[in-house]
Amino acid sequence: MANVFAPFGARVIGHLDGSSYNGKARSYVIPATDGTALYVGDFVKSTGSGALNEKGEMLPAVTQAAATDTILGVVIGFEVNSTYLNQIYRTAATLRTVYVADDPDILIEIQASGATVAETMFGGNADMAVGTGSAVTGVSGAYINVATVDSASMQLRILGMAQEANNELGVYTRLICYINEHEHKSTTGVHS
Repeated sequence: MANVFAPFGARVIGHLDGSSYNGKARSYVIPATDGTALYVGDFVKSTGSGALNEKGEMLPAVTQAAATDTILGVVIGFEVNSTYLNQIYRTAATLRTVYVADDPDILIEIQASGATVAETMFGGNADMAVGTGSAVTGVSGAYINVATVDSASMQLRILGMAQEANNELGVYTRLICYINEHEHKSTTGVHS
């Protein structure tokens, strides 16, 4: 059965050292001045400043990362907010506290674009692409752009494919990666 294109952003599945992911995340804030919606599974980057969250706590601010940006981490959830109780994503221009898996050694599962994935791509690097998230499921539409696979420095390092039922090597393969261009590993700056 052929893979279908159903991007879900990045799912944190473990750590580079083989240990399990235990759900650890750090709190950040997305200011109301940020005009981009954010979904679970989206990649984020630091803005280089802080802002007050809904509780009046000063937190580092983040925004959605784009292809080629240095990545801070992956959105795994949002602080419960009485104004948005039925909303499992962050609408544009709303103040929200976001939980980010920002460990530089996390492993993620992410779906590949429409280009064919080959085993020769394992160990290569590729950039992610921002997709349209779902307001129904709250899930990101981000995916890995395997048309960009190269040995040069790019956002994600491909380790292999997810060993799951209904995941074939080819088009729309679900891949295991880690963040290659991570803010906590960068020596050239903390944000872009």
